[in-house]
Amino acid sequence: MKLKSLVYLLMEKCLSPLTDKIVCISEAEKESAEREHITKKDKLELIPNGIDVSAVKNAIPKQRSELGISENAFVVGMIGRLSPQKAPDVFIRSAKLIHDSIPDSAFIMVGDGEEREAVETFARENGLNLYVTGWTDTPYSYLKAFDVALLLSRWEGFGLAIVEYMAAEKNVVASNVDAIPTLIDDGTDGLLAEVDNPEDIKEKVLWLYKHPEEAKIMKKKALEKVIKNYDISRVVEQHADLFVKICKPGGVKYKIQLTLAALNGERRAA
Repeated sequence: MKLKSLVYLLMEKCLSPLTDKIVCISEAEKESAEREHITKKDKLELIPNGIDVSAVKNAIPKQRSELGISENAFVVGMIGRLSPQKAPDVFIRSAKLIHDSIPDSAFIMVGDGEEREAVETFARENGLNLYVTGWTDTPYSYLKAFDVALLLSRWEGFGLAIVEYMAAEKNVVASNVDAIPTLIDDGTDGLLAEVDNPEDIKEKVLWLYKHPEEAKIMKKKALEKVIKNYDISRVVEQHADLFVKICKPGGVKYKIQLTLAALNGERRAA
């Protein structure tokens, strides 16, 4: 992983002189670019990510019966690759602890990846009701079946899934790392947990389970935040303004290098 990060870092430094602006999708990414001396500070432009809120709201929910889950079950889920960054191993170990406290619980993992077999084996061996979707074009339909949504990343340039969770009016528990704390006001619109700590994650999920009124208020505040700050229309407008700004008089000069980043591959250069 260190070698891969170094390669991305060197590539980004080599390409940065060819760009007019480098778009950072979060304050944490901007700080990372400055810390790694990717380019001069005046080349960095902060445009936080966003989503199509209406697409989340209008998604047709999967019926729990389709997934082998009872209507009364307490469902904990995640959206993300089943790969080391997203910590599916931590998710499934947390699921075991949650299930020990809430026997009528079920778990959904929306995605696929190299750790899928290990996760499914652990679930079978520990009697967990786990549904793994594999690759899907309709993640929001599964998200609608969640009660609590987790993002347990070990590193994260933005954490778009958190915004999607909030737009779907789901309570969120996420790892306290990188850009994630800039999205969640801990205890107000979501809960932050220690990285790689299933016990802490379990405690945060159980708190939501045991405090439904407080959890309902948190969901409402989270939705208000997403609508105000993270709708895709704002992202489009900011990018359009940036492209106009870097156009030279007398002609168009767009120099675009997409999706090259040091450390985690999520800064964008324009």
